[in-house]
Amino acid sequence: MVFRKIGKKIYNLVTTAIDRAKFAVSSIWMLLKRPKYLASFLVSLFVFLYILSFFKDGSGNWLLLCSNLSFGAKLEVLGRVCVKILDNFTDLYGILIILMSILQALTIMLLIFTWRNREKDHAIDGASTGGIGAIFGFIALGCPTCGISILAPLLTAVAGTGAMAAAEGISKALIVLAFILLIYTVIKLGYVSFVTMSAKKYKEKKHAKSR
Repeated sequence: MVFRKIGKKIYNLVTTAIDRAKFAVSSIWMLLKRPKYLASFLVSLFVFLYILSFFKDGSGNWLLLCSNLSFGAKLEVLGRVCVKILDNFTDLYGILIILMSILQALTIMLLIFTWRNREKDHAIDGASTGGIGAIFGFIALGCPTCGISILAPLLTAVAGTGAMAAAEGISKALIVLAFILLIYTVIKLGYVSFVTMSAKKYKEKKHAKSR
């Protein structure tokens, strides 16, 4: 009897999550049809892709920009990042960067919509959760060498000589956690956006009938 109740609760949670995900996808599709939200998505996508690709191989590009290179050489360094963005489509690591950037761009787009429609509490919650996911994603995926260099000293006291192996394992766990947090944020904000748009349509229809 107890297991049946637990199973029913789990089933209800799963079905609710699936329904909300469907509503979220629907609201995202509707927003992408609006030019200003499509523009915010595309700009955010490029920005995140550029940043993650910039640090993909570590902090080398940043060090070059801070060096005594000529202005033209520094522009060339910045330009090469655009090629790296295209290179992301050629390997699994790059595909993860693309997916992470898409989720982050969707989060920004949905945050803009919820904030503009005075759903500030949801926007703040989404910004905090999505922000944590973005930080984890950058540490573990955007700049893996940076992430390991940050984690390794903290783990040396605990894992000793196995600190580097532990740091790599935690880095992979952070990637998974980042995706979970961003997907959760997109679904949550997407569902709120769907409810908001549905309520607006209902009010507009009701107002039109009252005329």
